[in-house]
Amino acid sequence: MNLWFRLWWYWLVIVTCGVTIFSISLLILPDFMQLFFNAMLFSSSQAHTTFGEIAYSYIKFLYGILGAVMVGWSVTLLFILVGPFYRGQREAWYAMTVSVLVWFMLDSSLSISAGFWQNAVFNTIFLIFFAIPLVGTYRYFQK
Repeated sequence: MNLWFRLWWYWLVIVTCGVTIFSISLLILPDFMQLFFNAMLFSSSQAHTTFGEIAYSYIKFLYGILGAVMVGWSVTLLFILVGPFYRGQREAWYAMTVSVLVWFMLDSSLSISAGFWQNAVFNTIFLIFFAIPLVGTYRYFQK
């Protein structure tokens, strides 16, 4: 296996594991993640104190659902990476790339339309972390 391909592959595994850890934190550390998103979206980690208790509980519930879905997505990506992607199967590259692009477009569009452009910026960072190794491996899948 080519040294560059291996580097890009490890990069993708690390980024995907990072997404998994982030996702798990939405499940097991909802209060901490609420502070993080409050600071990012509202410029104050204490913004949740303006919500009622029911609204705050519902937000934590939604973070849990989001975390569970993201864990499922990232585990699927990991299985693609360690199996067909590592073996150089073209469909694996497309599965990774299209999955990330669809997530980015939908999530960022919703974020911007709802007035939370900060989340779209946050998404762009994740997109770049995925895009660099995906672009780097593109030619290996075109043989």
